[in-house]
Amino acid sequence: TPISGMKVICDIEDYGIPLILRVRQVIGYKDDPGGDITSVLLDHDIEGEFPEEVMEQVRTIPQTVPEKDLEGRKDLTGDITVTIDGDDSKDFDDAVSVRKDGKGWILKVSIADVSHYVTEGSPLDIEALKRGCSTYVTDRVVPMIPHELSNGICSLNPHVIRLTLTCEMKVDENGVITDYTIYPSFIRSTERMTYNNVNKILDGDIKVKQEYEHLGT
Repeated sequence: TPISGMKVICDIEDYGIPLILRVRQVIGYKDDPGGDITSVLLDHDIEGEFPEEVMEQVRTIPQTVPEKDLEGRKDLTGDITVTIDGDDSKDFDDAVSVRKDGKGWILKVSIADVSHYVTEGSPLDIEALKRGCSTYVTDRVVPMIPHELSNGICSLNPHVIRLTLTCEMKVDENGVITDYTIYPSFIRSTERMTYNNVNKILDGDIKVKQEYEHLGT
């Protein structure tokens, strides 16, 4: 039962005197940490919780990739592939691999194949379309798809197989893309890299270079 000083969401049932309200959701006590942010989000129709039918669909999705899902996809697990994100990132949606090819390079950019799991017209798809994007505020992220997917099976986490869509490009010695092809694939990220460490490697930091020497040049 709500008590004085609580923030609540109400539906108006009768505009008479007195105004009759029905409490739909309790946000919390007005001085609770995070309550103001929750209120601001709700004022902008940004819901933190996902509908039950969405979570029911999430519960049917395995958190490891079954063998049958690899059929018809190009196996890139033999490539040295890395994700590069911020220190605090939890979801990794793109990975890169590159190797020398004559005077140029072969560059592969692999993106998590979210559409394999968020199927068209499903509750997950409808809710993601409604949200449009993930919303980042001071103390939390309100994701477009539940964290069970965005941080789990749809995240290119290191050392595990993930389903991807890959753009493979030929890049000449001047950095110009001369050819490309796009195909369904699966990868196993070799390492979860950060912008900080990649910059240190490029700056010649001996210690960090040794830590990641298994990634080649």
